Amino acid sequence: MTPPGYKLKKCKEPDILIYIIKQKMSSIKQTLSENKQKLRKNDLQTAQLDAEVLLSFVLKKPKEFLYTYPEKELTDQQIKTLDRLINKRAQHTPLAYLTGHKEFFGLDFLINENVLVPRPETELLVEQAQQYIKEKKNRKTPLSVAEIGTGSGCIAVSLAKTLPQVQITATDISAKALEIAKLNAKKHQTTDKIKFFQGNLLKPIFEQKFKVIIANLPYLDENHKNLLKSSDEKALKFEPPQALYAGSDGLDAYRDFFQQVKTLPYKPELILVEIGQDQSPELKKFINSVLPQAEIREKKDLAAKNRVLRIKL
Repeated sequence: MTPPGYKLKKCKEPDILIYIIKQKMSSIKQTLSENKQKLRKNDLQTAQLDAEVLLSFVLKKPKEFLYTYPEKELTDQQIKTLDRLINKRAQHTPLAYLTGHKEFFGLDFLINENVLVPRPETELLVEQAQQYIKEKKNRKTPLSVAEIGTGSGCIAVSLAKTLPQVQITATDISAKALEIAKLNAKKHQTTDKIKFFQGNLLKPIFEQKFKVIIANLPYLDENHKNLLKSSDEKALKFEPPQALYAGSDGLDAYRDFFQQVKTLPYKPELILVEIGQDQSPELKKFINSVLPQAEIREKKDLAAKNRVLRIKL
């Protein structure tokens, strides 16, 4: 008797035909359940969501499809592809690297291992920039904005997409990161509003004038004290270290940045930076030492942690 849930294949041996079990069939419902359990066993807090996202990705169907057709069987190739992705996710490979996509500020961004995965906390930085820029909406000329360390370009593109009155210049030291940022600008039809430059922080745009400068630089310390709530510590090994770490206290990149700001021939009106939750006192002290005229305010994220410094010059 054939075991339920199995399909059979005829196989020839000398002079006889026998049936062998080829492969266990998997429905959407069964696959979701098994993969959810596997991911949970590997300490993934988002196991249910991860299993849904990866199965939707493999099937090229929305999440709703999974629950509308729970008994639909997967093909052999779909099972093979999904198993490979689930195994990588079980090792804590970021979901965005497996699907090549990440949502940020309501927009879909292309992501790969050459850029940091955008975090939801960073949306506060965009909101603060929007708030200030909208106050200048009656300007006759576009407001010039610089984003330093653009990575995937999610901040620059989000601003360019939502604010018609801005012209953005974005820099990054990584040529590979800039390739992704340019693809995202093209994807969201903002290439005419963003100029990209490769180089160390402000150096490639040193002589230019900007009203607003935005920076989300590496600020992770060696002991991970400033790890974001949305981050998975085990997944950090898959992300580019130069986009994460900045010395023993995580502030080396910002020290270099504000030293460069100090020597700019044209100072901006406003600087916005994202920081780690415990870094505000030390960084404010350093900023005041190099820019004594600076007025600094802290902005908290949804977890009530200091996340953005708003610096008026």
